[in-house]
Amino acid sequence: MRRLIVLVTGSSGTSYGDIVRALKSSKRYRIDVVGSDCRESLSSKHYVKRNYLLPDNRNPEFANALLDLCVRQKIDIVLPTQTGDQLPICERLGDFRDANVEPALIVTDPFLLDVILNKRKMLEYCKEIIRIETPSYSYADTSEGLRRAVQRLGHPEIPVVVKPSFADGGRGTRILNERVDARRRFLSEKPDSTFSSLNRVLNTIGDSFPEMLVMEYLPGKEYMLDTLCRKGKTFAVIPEIVTRNAEGVTTGGVVSKDDNFDSLVRVAESVIEGFGLSYSVIVHLKENASGKPSVLGIHPGLQDTTVISIAAGVNIPELMVMMACREFDYAYSPRIAWGLKMQRVWREVFEYGGKIWTSDK
Repeated sequence: MRRLIVLVTGSSGTSYGDIVRALKSSKRYRIDVVGSDCRESLSSKHYVKRNYLLPDNRNPEFANALLDLCVRQKIDIVLPTQTGDQLPICERLGDFRDANVEPALIVTDPFLLDVILNKRKMLEYCKEIIRIETPSYSYADTSEGLRRAVQRLGHPEIPVVVKPSFADGGRGTRILNERVDARRRFLSEKPDSTFSSLNRVLNTIGDSFPEMLVMEYLPGKEYMLDTLCRKGKTFAVIPEIVTRNAEGVTTGGVVSKDDNFDSLVRVAESVIEGFGLSYSVIVHLKENASGKPSVLGIHPGLQDTTVISIAAGVNIPELMVMMACREFDYAYSPRIAWGLKMQRVWREVFEYGGKIWTSDK
């Protein structure tokens, strides 16, 4: 059995333990997992024996520090789990490969990667180049521009969504809905910052105004499509209907073939071919008022929903390693446990007397 040393970034992440277990369950490789993150966590100490602190991926020294770590620890493959890891690594890809380290990047072109990570550019590319369904959208970089943009989409008569064009996950996303029953929400629901008003958003942003994306609010079913792909070719699409969501993290879902299945697969294949994607991406869609799924986002690498695909029979982390090693079987056909349901629950990690353990043991 071939031995590999794989660095998995984002060791404080919600699904990090599931990714580590998936790699260690490999029957093809004996994988030693090394972790990294910009902050310490008990979970990283529990799941990996070697975990290293690195600068935040927005720090100009991040790529240098990561490359130095890879050389010192004799890393074979890097699996980035944080969206912000991709671009700094991509810009130094030649240096990583010169050091015999293969990062699992969704694209190797920094220009295309920037398009994917910028929500406004991504929607433009999907609409104009790939020609797939997107929400109606606009953007603004001033307070007056934002007021005009939300009005053009029908606010305040209908709700609209605003979010920074460049932000990881659901950070900064707000639904502007002036008709929400604020009293009922205050008395009967837990605190939630999702719903807001235009004035509150403008007051929060202040004078230093980032580019803001303004989008049509999509009221229907929400889908996260886990995919497996290589150089624009799709090998697996695992659609998950989101049943519960907390602060941008999927906490409940079901792997399902519903009436939209064929169109969802076509969208995923179009996105993968249109960008020339590799390894794994999550295509995020939601139904519009007419019931037609529209693309909301493309998320690189291993994310919170990956655990559902692993449980459904598609070990995406191991398959990504096979691709990085040039040992992936291009005749691969997934066997998916359709109907599998997931509910995310807490698993506490404890540390005492030099020992670390979890609450399920």
